[in-house]
Amino acid sequence: MLLRLFLLLNFFRCISQNTNLADEAHIILNKKCISCHHQAGYAPFSLEKPEDFRKRKQFVGYVIQNKLMPPWKADVHYRDFANNKSLSETEIKKVTQWLDLNCPDWSEKSPAIKYVGSSQLISKPNLILKMKNAFIIPPINQNVYICYKIPFEIKRDTFISAIEFVPGNKSAVHHVSYQILEVDDDVDVHTGPEYFLYDADTLNRVNDEHDYKYFNLIGKSGKFPRDTYHGGWLPGTSVQKYPSSIGIRLPKKGVLLIRNLHYSPVIKEESDQSGFNIYYAKKKPTRAIGFAAFKPKNPTPDGEWMIKANDSAFAAHINVKFHNDVSLLNINPHMHRLGKRFVAYAVTPSSDTIPLVKINDWDFNWQEFYRFKRMIKIPAGSIIRADAVYDNSTQNENNPYNPPRDIKFEWGMNDDSEMMRLVFLYLPYQPGDENISLE
Repeated sequence: MLLRLFLLLNFFRCISQNTNLADEAHIILNKKCISCHHQAGYAPFSLEKPEDFRKRKQFVGYVIQNKLMPPWKADVHYRDFANNKSLSETEIKKVTQWLDLNCPDWSEKSPAIKYVGSSQLISKPNLILKMKNAFIIPPINQNVYICYKIPFEIKRDTFISAIEFVPGNKSAVHHVSYQILEVDDDVDVHTGPEYFLYDADTLNRVNDEHDYKYFNLIGKSGKFPRDTYHGGWLPGTSVQKYPSSIGIRLPKKGVLLIRNLHYSPVIKEESDQSGFNIYYAKKKPTRAIGFAAFKPKNPTPDGEWMIKANDSAFAAHINVKFHNDVSLLNINPHMHRLGKRFVAYAVTPSSDTIPLVKINDWDFNWQEFYRFKRMIKIPAGSIIRADAVYDNSTQNENNPYNPPRDIKFEWGMNDDSEMMRLVFLYLPYQPGDENISLE
């Protein structure tokens, strides 16, 4: 009788321990995995329920233990970030234990997060700005680039606390660069064409005068639209969101102009109708976000800059001097398929080094607008330095050519050419910025 009672108590103790472990694993998975792996998320399959994990437990265990997923390329020992998706060793151990027990159910007190549509956020957007009509991607097996105008009119100027790009065709949308533009009162934002196509024959394809005239965005005053925000999206990018004191001004009338919507090659006709989820700030922010992008200087400006075939250590550099105190919010390093390593840091006038971002094993498919845990002050007079290394040899599995061939550098946007960019979202510095959390 006593033995039976002991076994029964031990059985319930095991159930309780497994449930506790499941709840702990659920917290980790909610934060690091399910935000993409939900029913309408960007990831290819859902992992919202224990049974979803049971179907793929060997695969999930493999990619987690080998640190292939969740994707995170920034070196956390150099600089950690608020939107770090990677799993710590403790988290890997906890999730692996749960998988080894065949993914026992978590308790009812461990709530499932209800995501809105394909969003990574759990709240309903205040405004959805979407391409008016689907764009038909031609089956020409080549990269396609368009500039697309999304007009909007709202009751009054307001402010945004978060903005999220939602690709309409997950397999075809390669990357996006966009602006929020304010127009004069006499401009009818709803007239004129929706888009135009362009070729990838130059990096300097953005022509404000041409683009604004083409989309009928210039009023009687002759003044160009005013830029209130500039952002971008790449595979793996997190939602851009900010504390209540910081925001993006959304004018009562304007356009969200996708300056560069890049589609990957397709062999059959496909369509895309991408859009943006806009989340209003609960109170008027006191500070507006700035955007800055830097590129390397061609050492031979009158000639072509080439990465020679079989050069496994081609190096490029960016050096920029900041003339004012600046607070950094986000940093985005960018290369294409020959990218190997990227590091960026600041050297202050007192010769101190401020580490910004370091990527030891570049992956073109996983890029990010890395958000600092706290604002990073860059003192006036500091030099921003970025160093990138490229591998144009057969050792690079991502090389678009086999055998390797000479590749033009800083010439075009196609991923079979190469480039280097360093992008910041920033604010003019105010005392105490270093203490403001961005988590």
